[in-house]
Amino acid sequence: MKQVYKRFFCNGIFCAFVIYANFPEQSKAFQVLEHTVHLEQADTKQNLDQLTKAATAGNAVAQYHLALRYQQGQGVLQDQNTAIEWFEKAAKNGNAKSQLALGIFYGGGIGVERDYIQARKFLEQAAAQSEPEANFYLGLIYFKGLRVPRLYIRAKKYFELSAQKGNSDAQYFLGRMYYSGQGIPQDYHKAIEWFEKSAKQGNKHANAMLGIAYDNGHGVKKDYKKSFYYYQQAAKQNVPEAQLAVGVSYLTGHGTKENKPEAKVWLLKSCRQNNNSACEIISSMN
Repeated sequence: MKQVYKRFFCNGIFCAFVIYANFPEQSKAFQVLEHTVHLEQADTKQNLDQLTKAATAGNAVAQYHLALRYQQGQGVLQDQNTAIEWFEKAAKNGNAKSQLALGIFYGGGIGVERDYIQARKFLEQAAAQSEPEANFYLGLIYFKGLRVPRLYIRAKKYFELSAQKGNSDAQYFLGRMYYSGQGIPQDYHKAIEWFEKSAKQGNKHANAMLGIAYDNGHGVKKDYKKSFYYYQQAAKQNVPEAQLAVGVSYLTGHGTKENKPEAKVWLLKSCRQNNNSACEIISSMN
């Protein structure tokens, strides 16, 4: 039976992660990594009438904050359409955060019809004002080829600009490009550098990739204990493939002590997220 689990570990886990690392379909591109719109919390201290008056007079900052109020339903009835209107006014007046928000809204079809051309327009405006998240999303557009040619070199440029400003998702994607040699020369060492930067910020996908790297000795000395540690970090962050890896590790003593009850806990977590390999192993245990 142990050999069955070994087969899953040596083939299934790595393959599962490779599949998992593939980019989502176009319609979900802007929801990748459960990446949400990181807009600041609406400031409710300012009087709404005064804020509206300033926004109506053309103050871009006031327009942005009024848009936040409507988007979050702070002191007003939540109204995405009105929020979009104010974000657009602020963006037209050069507010970078509004340009970023609109880029994400259009890219993800959030409150507006999905339009990658509009998304790119607003993201380029925000990126020109050094908004790091805008560079990240532009990287996604060129990485996937969303109404533009798929240009990995350009994607890399945008990911680098964002990663250097500390964006953990950009760091992860840059690491992934180096790890797989996707559009650029494969370089495990550079991949590890970026995965580590991303993982230090708690990026679950970077944790998972570090688990793979230590498991296979890619860019680092093979170390099953470290591999298990990173799989465990990603598993705790609800990554189903990492939960599978942790479960199989407990079953086989791969990087940790054998512990079948604990193995079943993690395999069940993975199975409940529709990981068929985890479900298959659980069936073989019963």
